[in-house]
Amino acid sequence: MEHPAYSQLRPVTESASVVLCPNPGYGSLEGTNSWVIRAPEDEKSIVIDPGPEDEGHLNVLHSKAQEVGLTLLTHRHHDHADGASRFRQLTGAPVRAFDARYCEAGGAKLRHGEIINLDGVTPQIEVVHTPGHTADSTSFFIWGGEPHNSVLEGIVTGDTIAGRHTTMISETDGDLADYLATLQLLEERGRDIPLLPGHGPEGKDVAAFARKYIERREYRLKQIREIWAERGRDIEVGDLVNQMYDDVDPVLRGAAEQSTRVALRYLADRDK
Repeated sequence: MEHPAYSQLRPVTESASVVLCPNPGYGSLEGTNSWVIRAPEDEKSIVIDPGPEDEGHLNVLHSKAQEVGLTLLTHRHHDHADGASRFRQLTGAPVRAFDARYCEAGGAKLRHGEIINLDGVTPQIEVVHTPGHTADSTSFFIWGGEPHNSVLEGIVTGDTIAGRHTTMISETDGDLADYLATLQLLEERGRDIPLLPGHGPEGKDVAAFARKYIERREYRLKQIREIWAERGRDIEVGDLVNQMYDDVDPVLRGAAEQSTRVALRYLADRDK
């Protein structure tokens, strides 16, 4: 079974399977990937990103995940996290996130570097804070057993790295400097490790995706500096976007402007 396969439990690694939510769009690509973590013989599972508040998807996810012991969130965005409260009602499982405001049913705030080891679930999950897309963005390293003494089967990246295309940095609490540091971390630790993204198909090498993302951000920063040299730094954002994204789909115009404003903020911080 290959991506996309809606409302099916599609195995990707020995311990990680995905249920694709039918919420396609420009931002969500084919839809949101809800990850189910458990070994074939396990009685329980851990679910990462239940997705939007879509009753049909949440019921399918609950059915496929069977007994859910814990729900984790990669970040707060609605297409990943809005279904968490309803999923908690369906499963009774606590919800944990890096931002305590999104934790439920006694779930503690996630801590960078902690290892999630749940009774009844063989794989263990290493929590890695990967800010940039949002301040609370978190990646989950899926180990087949005890971390560093078992196979690192894949990295669940949420929106930090998507299965295709680039991702947008939130203008409210995202940060390009943090994002570049996060991508460097994932490049270092993700070599030859499967990508388990929040949207799009899985990939074979997290590091390769991270390197492409870094190069794309550096290219956009270079564009801004070149346009500044020609037109001056007082150029309007709209004019800047027109030159930088001359072939962008009009539907993505808002995203391009947001990404540009984030890049301008990054450059302004470096000029202080």
